[in-house]
Amino acid sequence: MVDACICTIGDEILIGQIIDTNSAFISKRLNESGIRVTQKLSVGDDYSQISKTLKSISQEFKVVVITGGLGPTKDDITKKVLEDFSGSSGSVMNQQQFQIIKDIFSFRGVAISELNTRQAMVPDKCTVIPNFKGTAPGMLFKLENGHLLFSLPGVPYEMEAMMDDVIEHIIDNFKPANIYHRTIATYGIPESTLSERIEKWENSLPKEIKLAYLPNPATGIKLRLSSYSGDKNFVINTIDKYVKELKEILPEDIIYGEGETSLEKEVVSILKKQSLTLSVAESCTGGKISSILVSIPGVSSFFKGGFVTYSNSSKINHLGVDPLVLENYGAVSKECSIMMATGCKNRFNTDVALSITGIAGPEGATQGKPVGTVWISVAIFNNVESHTIRFFGDRERNIIRFSSEALNFLRKMLIRHLKA
Repeated sequence: MVDACICTIGDEILIGQIIDTNSAFISKRLNESGIRVTQKLSVGDDYSQISKTLKSISQEFKVVVITGGLGPTKDDITKKVLEDFSGSSGSVMNQQQFQIIKDIFSFRGVAISELNTRQAMVPDKCTVIPNFKGTAPGMLFKLENGHLLFSLPGVPYEMEAMMDDVIEHIIDNFKPANIYHRTIATYGIPESTLSERIEKWENSLPKEIKLAYLPNPATGIKLRLSSYSGDKNFVINTIDKYVKELKEILPEDIIYGEGETSLEKEVVSILKKQSLTLSVAESCTGGKISSILVSIPGVSSFFKGGFVTYSNSSKINHLGVDPLVLENYGAVSKECSIMMATGCKNRFNTDVALSITGIAGPEGATQGKPVGTVWISVAIFNNVESHTIRFFGDRERNIIRFSSEALNFLRKMLIRHLKA
């Protein structure tokens, strides 16, 4: 097994100024290639701390990937640390990266600065990984103990474009293990209930297959089956067997897909396959459901549009909600959600319409309708079905869960009516 460590460099990460997304991306790519990441850490822009950290992790791990600290400013000191750490006699100009830098500045119509020119200077003991998306090259150091140390830019889209080269170098030097994952996506069941329901099945798993619960308010709970060794074909067949058993235990309305899928991807897939059009009427989610849907390429072929009817007057004027319904039942009610769905369906002339109205908080609760209450309706063909649920959380979390609940209810309604 090839174990790896990821180290991010920069004060901005340690003080919470930016979120470290690089580690997640690198971990995923390494894992897919049979390299197991067993440690992640962050250090600030301090020469001694970076040097001390590199000395430690480069002894323990066969693969070390560091990101950050390679920019043109004075606080980007990683390259100097690496020059000293690797025992380089100095820096040399890498002509390939220098040409890339010149091309970038020429395209922008900006004169190249001395600071940017210096970014093409690299320690003489490194192998350069060209950065075609930016100015700071990646670097590979082959250490005396046979381990590999990679230094990549901290800018995510630059780093991501260089990972293919990183993986190729690792495979050339090591024989990664057969790591295999299979992920089952579930929604609409609490983690404790899910654990109880599949306890007997989980206990029957072979010791070489590990099960992980991955809860997320937007995607539900994903169950990941993993194997880190053994014959790959045997592992795949074994996990296939246990996935089949799992699907016999959990019904279709709980398991909604596999792998990197999401509720919106499943909804989009159904609508596209059936050539159905969709419109959305949102109140408490403020357009988030529409935003989630349009994040998927190609949705314009079926998603005709939506209304964000946050006020009662907008519900009346744009969706045709009866003022008496609002007066007698309130905006957060089954009756209002039904009229929102049917009104939206009629306005856009779609096959299906989804509506949602609720109380995200922290204010707005009324007697019998606490914060977290939401009503969802789906108008599909000539039918309308509704669903209510209460969540517990702050405003941001409630909006996420409202949106996911609505997409899941829409998914279930599509499946049910298309089978009828």
